[in-house]
Amino acid sequence: MYVSIRKMSDYAGSLLKNAWEKTKASACLGTVHSVYRKTINLSVNGRLLALQADGTPLSPLSLITELPSDSMNTLPIEKGELVRISGESIEICSSPQPFLFTYSDAVHYDLKLPSVFASLSDGDASRQKARLARNIEDALFHGDTGGFSSIFNCSSEKELSLMLLAAKRRIEDSARLYHNKEFEKSGSTLSGLLGLGIGLTPSGDDFLCGALAGLCLLGKKNGPFEKKLKSEIASHLSDTIDISAAFLICALEEQFSLAVNGLAAIPEAEQIKNAFSEIGHSSGMDTLCGVLFVLNLVK
Repeated sequence: MYVSIRKMSDYAGSLLKNAWEKTKASACLGTVHSVYRKTINLSVNGRLLALQADGTPLSPLSLITELPSDSMNTLPIEKGELVRISGESIEICSSPQPFLFTYSDAVHYDLKLPSVFASLSDGDASRQKARLARNIEDALFHGDTGGFSSIFNCSSEKELSLMLLAAKRRIEDSARLYHNKEFEKSGSTLSGLLGLGIGLTPSGDDFLCGALAGLCLLGKKNGPFEKKLKSEIASHLSDTIDISAAFLICALEEQFSLAVNGLAAIPEAEQIKNAFSEIGHSSGMDTLCGVLFVLNLVK
């Protein structure tokens, strides 16, 4: 069965190219890492890639196929099956028939997040940052999905789960340390959210991806807070699940979803809510919380 891949990130393309060029064999080998309702995750050369149904959100790991969700759900592909990669296709050696996903004609997207505020004057940067923060706050208020948005929507502590209460304490401690100019301790404290929560991508990991996105937008990359946060995340990726760690690696390399990249245009609250509501059950909103935290934290 032949399936066309219609959209992919430049980042995913580079991972496929590196895997293909690294081997001297006739095809690079990998395996099916996991299979979900709209996604088939592949493990190739130690990195994850995601074959996804048409219409699903584009991330740095995405290979968006022509298949609608109902067709993607019925593919007889199972975890552990062999994957072969050539210069323009991905073959899954499934029984009773193989599947060939071709990406030679795919449209590529550059998902490296720009530092939009760094090039502005202090006054303009402050105004634009405040506007984006307000719009994100409004999107979180109207798109509450549980998750970390409950923390940022001023919910009573009595209404928070033990997990959210622990997250709230850690976020507040990180902010307090930052404002006391204990930047390295602040970054280390915030990194403790790694792996916190349940699901394919725990809420704590989504929040940290958002925090890293906020730092990119602000052009804050080499201060003591940023360096400590990044180093702590990078050294503890094994403390969370594979899929979530893959997205954190992307974030550390300044690669983010199409929705996150859209924040660079300072969209209105309704646009933000619609874009991020499509990402997982609460993953999109948890990511927004991380962006908002950094926008309010860094002066």
